Amino acid sequence: SVADMMFADNWFDAVTAFETVYFWPDLPRCFQEVYRVLKPSGTFLICNESNGDTDKDEKWTEIIGGMTIYKDIELKAYLEQTGFHEVQIQKKKSWLCITARK
Repeated sequence: SVADMMFADNWFDAVTAFETVYFWPDLPRCFQEVYRVLKPSGTFLICNESNGDTDKDEKWTEIIGGMTIYKDIELKAYLEQTGFHEVQIQKKKSWLCITARK
């Protein structure tokens, strides 16, 4: 589980989350775990097809149980509260990609 990874501290140079954070339980705790396993200056990449800015996004959360679509400002706030910095947001159409550094 992303909330309790078995990897050592400072293990990875990069961690990616492609179309998955929608389903992570307790997002702040999961971000803390990602932060823990990243090496200093490591990069965390989040990429979502749904960015919370359109009416279509609500349709997905009604169809798929347990799905939460986060807006860019929500994800940025959680990342910065965890300790990530250099949070960069890229949006194109409904896609959202965020990079953050440890």
